[in-house]
Amino acid sequence: MPNSRALVDRLWDSNDPTDILRLEAQARLISAYEERKWPRRPLSIADLIRHLMDQHGLTRADMVPILGTPSRVSKRPSRQEGD
Repeated sequence: MPNSRALVDRLWDSNDPTDILRLEAQARLISAYEERKWPRRPLSIADLIRHLMDQHGLTRADMVPILGTPSRVSKRPSRQEGD
């Protein structure tokens, strides 16, 4: 991977069409490697809600106006009802 990074760094500012094609090919190779090495897992609705709450400093009480009743809010982040 360090060689890949060095190649990207070298090609990054080039205006040569050949270098641009090499950079695009290298980006596809790096992306494929990362997908194999660290595959993405499907994100559940509860995970998404928890992440957004954390990012925005929200509590469950803050979510009641958005999701409805307090019982409905507590169901989502605790992975109930089909997550």
